[in-house]
Amino acid sequence: MFGYRTKIVSVFIFLLVTFAKAQFYELYQPIAVEQYKGKNFLLEAKIWYTNSMTNSSWTVLAVRNVDANSKVIKQPFYNDDAGEYYKKNEWSHYELKGKIDSNTKFLTIGFAFAGNDNYFIDDLKLYVLDGKNKIEIPLKNGDFENEDLKEWKNFQKDDHVKVATSSEKFYSGKQSLYIDNSNVKTKPTLGNNAEIGKYAEVNGVKLYYEIYGNGTPVLLLHGNNSSMGAFRNQFDPLTKGFQVIALDSRGQGKSSSDETPLTYELMAKDVNAFLDQLGLKKVDILGWSDGGNIAVILARDYPDKVNKMAIMGTVLYNDDSSVTKETNVLLKEQVKAMKERGIAENNMDYRLKMLLINEPHIDPNSLEKIKSPSLIMAGEHDVVKEKHTKLIAEKIPNSKLLIFKGGDHEAPEKIPGIFNKAVVDFFTS
Repeated sequence: MFGYRTKIVSVFIFLLVTFAKAQFYELYQPIAVEQYKGKNFLLEAKIWYTNSMTNSSWTVLAVRNVDANSKVIKQPFYNDDAGEYYKKNEWSHYELKGKIDSNTKFLTIGFAFAGNDNYFIDDLKLYVLDGKNKIEIPLKNGDFENEDLKEWKNFQKDDHVKVATSSEKFYSGKQSLYIDNSNVKTKPTLGNNAEIGKYAEVNGVKLYYEIYGNGTPVLLLHGNNSSMGAFRNQFDPLTKGFQVIALDSRGQGKSSSDETPLTYELMAKDVNAFLDQLGLKKVDILGWSDGGNIAVILARDYPDKVNKMAIMGTVLYNDDSSVTKETNVLLKEQVKAMKERGIAENNMDYRLKMLLINEPHIDPNSLEKIKSPSLIMAGEHDVVKEKHTKLIAEKIPNSKLLIFKGGDHEAPEKIPGIFNKAVVDFFTS
């Protein structure tokens, strides 16, 4: 159900997974903030995409807390909601908020970018939020009016990336920062492999998929607002003994969408039509979060299509008995913020958040129709409550329950060794 990570609680997984599987680069500068320890910060910038934001081409704001020994403290901050700020063919106003750690001496502030697009960046500003006061912290050449970029450092920058000031486009002043990433040679990764990737037209949309390996087919179904790339840590173990079929759900990854209201039943119909088009009569399925919801409906409504099913962090419905209260409060706050920023209701990020809030509606008793042996998994500290996961296991005949001790909703990412062994053992048993 929940397929992305927030900056407040380590619940969701989207952009950090994208970072891990893609070639990305950063430009940054260190800013002394020791006197503001414990306070919140706000980083703002204007960004213009020459083409458009995609799953593999993007730029986002980035901040790291750094201590006196130049060590990064905890996780860096990135715009995991970057798609909500993006506006095509105009300057997009980006914001990134976070907290200055009690051990922080410097913040490294800047931006990360990936893919083969070109970007203009202007008016980068840093603020410390002190109660109702908004204190601006001076940056060196944050408006890029000085052609000398010596204050800006780079991280993992490719030799083919060109960075310079430009007067071609600017939000204010006379120039902006121009990043030309068009000549970077990206390495094929799961979800971004031009030689392998194909599209299947089903139910009025184009679904992107990649197929690897040989053996019993295993279909990978990812979480909300994510893509097949989320399974990067499962790729090698599975391709050693199975034919892996990775699929981007409609409106996510590289798959298209239409105006049809999003439901998990619709996505299950997509998968069923997709399997028919590929001539696959029966497959094993590994579903994570939203992918687990889709897998359950597929196994219930099209039982002859599913051989075995392994699902992680799945829900039958969203209420206080199934999902932690904090998760739903956060989701509703995010939707409210999107509305306040004027984001249209047909925006895919908005639609996917509403899908999390309003869906699914699976009758627990209907799970008795599922014929396939099933492995029902969740983390001990999952956003999906353990009682709900146990309910799913109790209602599905011939199922096995597995709760990862110490784990959370991100078990496939955080404890891949334990997770992969459980899945492979189940599929081969």
